[in-house]
Amino acid sequence: MSPFDFSGIKPPKHELSAVDPVEIFRKVKITDPTINDLWLAQGDALRNWHKKRTLGDIGLVLNTGAGKTLVGLLMAQSLVNETRGKVLYVCSSIQLVEQTAEKARGYGLPVTTYFRSEYSNELYSRAKAPCITTYQAVFRGGSKFFSHDVDAVIFDDAHAAEHIIRDHFSLKLGRNGMPSVYGAFIALFRDYFYSIGKSGTYEELADPACQKLLFVPPFEVIRQFSEIMRILSAAKLSTSMDTAFPWEYLCDKVDLCAVLLSSTSITITPPFIPVRHLPYFSKKVRRIYLSATLGAPDAFTRTFGKAPDEIIAPETTAGKCERLILFPSVVDDKDVAVAREAINQNKALILVPTRQRAKLWEGFAVIPEKDKVTETVDLFKQSQGTPKLLLAARYDGVDLPGDTCRVMVIDDLPTGLGHLERFMWESLNLGKTLRSTVASRIIQSFGRISRGLSDHGVVLITGRKLVDWLLTPKNQAYLPPFLTMQIMLGDEVSKKLVSPEDVASAISACLTRSEGWLGAYDDFMDTAIDEEEADKDESSVAIAELENAFGELLWDRRYTEAAKKFANSLESTFKSSSNTGAWHSLWLGLAYEMMGDKERAIGMYDKAHAVQKNIPASLSFVKPTAGTLYCEQVLEVAKQFAISQEGKIAVPTSIAKDFSALDGSGSSSQTEEALRCLGQYLGLDATRPDNEFNTGPDVLWMSPGTPALCIEVKSDKKASSKYSKADIGQMSDHLQWVYDNTNCKDVFLLFVGPISSATPSANPSDHIYVCELSELMKLSKIVLAALDDIKNHALPLTLPESSHEVFSSRNLLWPSCLNQIKMYRLKDLQ
Repeated sequence: MSPFDFSGIKPPKHELSAVDPVEIFRKVKITDPTINDLWLAQGDALRNWHKKRTLGDIGLVLNTGAGKTLVGLLMAQSLVNETRGKVLYVCSSIQLVEQTAEKARGYGLPVTTYFRSEYSNELYSRAKAPCITTYQAVFRGGSKFFSHDVDAVIFDDAHAAEHIIRDHFSLKLGRNGMPSVYGAFIALFRDYFYSIGKSGTYEELADPACQKLLFVPPFEVIRQFSEIMRILSAAKLSTSMDTAFPWEYLCDKVDLCAVLLSSTSITITPPFIPVRHLPYFSKKVRRIYLSATLGAPDAFTRTFGKAPDEIIAPETTAGKCERLILFPSVVDDKDVAVAREAINQNKALILVPTRQRAKLWEGFAVIPEKDKVTETVDLFKQSQGTPKLLLAARYDGVDLPGDTCRVMVIDDLPTGLGHLERFMWESLNLGKTLRSTVASRIIQSFGRISRGLSDHGVVLITGRKLVDWLLTPKNQAYLPPFLTMQIMLGDEVSKKLVSPEDVASAISACLTRSEGWLGAYDDFMDTAIDEEEADKDESSVAIAELENAFGELLWDRRYTEAAKKFANSLESTFKSSSNTGAWHSLWLGLAYEMMGDKERAIGMYDKAHAVQKNIPASLSFVKPTAGTLYCEQVLEVAKQFAISQEGKIAVPTSIAKDFSALDGSGSSSQTEEALRCLGQYLGLDATRPDNEFNTGPDVLWMSPGTPALCIEVKSDKKASSKYSKADIGQMSDHLQWVYDNTNCKDVFLLFVGPISSATPSANPSDHIYVCELSELMKLSKIVLAALDDIKNHALPLTLPESSHEVFSSRNLLWPSCLNQIKMYRLKDLQ
């Protein structure tokens, strides 16, 4: 054996060990021909950040086209070199991950990418390079990055994070994808919405084309909580890619969430996202937020939990492109029709807030499916001629600079990205709260077809809400002054438009850069104007901070501390915004109710509704009026609850054990007893005659003035066995026993066993049915959930009322509760 050769073993080279980001830039081998040196704004940004790098949260604002990707990547490598740990660089889409990685290669910077569950190399895991990944990978429930010891995170396009984070904390149950779950969930709240006068809206949800939303208030979620959890648990949400990740966040927090119903889906989401619970926001992790606009501090705080410790915003002319903004509504109120005609001969991008709004553009523009957006955008970039591309709710992450696309339409106000935001905007009128969020989306929209100072293009504004928003001075104060000037110029130009041909002519003048256009543009943009100052009221930031603190405490179930946050600030919140005050009152009521203080809870619920009528009214927990009559079944249900000396209500402790044999594990006798108990907990007179008298049915359920149910247990019968003549004869004999020994004249007959036919000689009557034992197990779970909700909702004096309300809404009143069971007429089985 020859000796092992160790001569080639050398110490590893410590490449890119510099910590100063400017020094790193000087050392890398750049192959990108467009990069000669750092631009002035880039150098300023890097040097300023390097001085403040130890701060926990730093915002970096660089206009579109100012080279923030290079700056961000240099910061990322600097942090890797300093910490010798793991650093994430987060993008809003896979397309941008690939684009950023490609740029990194041109800059000579090593990176790892992670998307579609795969790493591109081992540099990140060995702490030699940052990992470029998506917001989706970082923020989804159960993310693999949660367990990584991350030292720093760079959020690129940080303005995009708000709706992405909200999406990952939102459980969406689609009508088409989960019809049984959707139907059962919606049905839970029928009686409530009928009782508060919303029956019409509720019934309209049956039409998939209905665009209305119903907000389920938190007190109603609590009242139905056990049944909600039964439905959600049975749906096995953790097994579906569409629901597994949000369910990871929400599975133990549903009672703390807002619930919204639409004709196509159900959304369950926290009222205030507890983002600071995520490991990326711990004190030891440093965060950098890159954006062309970080928006106002209140919007940033709602997204990331706190305002930045420092904002670095070097002066740059990048992004200040030449732009003509037109308002076709001056030609005709049907401004979409005017815009369609005016841009017919142009390649154009169209941005709309929802797929519903996109229908106005059907047949005119390509509308890609959600999973085809990236490839459709790539095809559009390469297309010649006059194609039209429409994107719904995509205000960032798409770059079409220069000749790629010079005409864009922004149609309608960019709100409603999610059911809760839509409810807050359309129903609660929280326009002040959402103003900075809308402004950020508008700014991002304008940057989709423009990059640098030398770029030029045309933007058409359609949709009355968007036009009015942009032309309101208080809103303009949230936009960059340069963009505000362009909007004012566009308003003046638009006043001269008379026809769609005039709009097309103005577009042509800008695109060909006619002398008349350039002269008017330069003269107007050089004119100084008095700028409306943005609202500097610190209350908007204080409210955002309060919401974040309340949300974090509520998520931890520290109800008393959470309640203090809103209670102590409610007066000042109402002064700032009565609608926001009403929204806070509603969730303060929830905190009180979870504390067990129902009196104060009802007070807050009523206050919220009194101020903002679109917050649904509560059903006060009051004693039933004198003379109110309840059926015997309901009174029997109410009697079963235990009431302590302190007035606490409890479900019988043995109930789970009583139902246990319904899973098929017990003997025939145990199964019969479990069925008897089920009848008892339903509030029926449930007996086992055969066990007591050696004759009669195995189990008998009765209630005064209603039909009886005669049950024969055949759960031990093999699936291949048929119901014999002897079985049918026995049932007939037991039916006669019921007639002879009770006052019942109307009796249902039920075999509990396999779904099998009768033998040819059996001749079953039309009134004999069969069901499997598992169906009664399901019914027992519905009953248990109902009893739990009665216990949680009722006071001792209101137990009959609560029992009637819950049993009625759950379809548990006798004998309609039999509709919960899949039964088959024996005669019909072949």
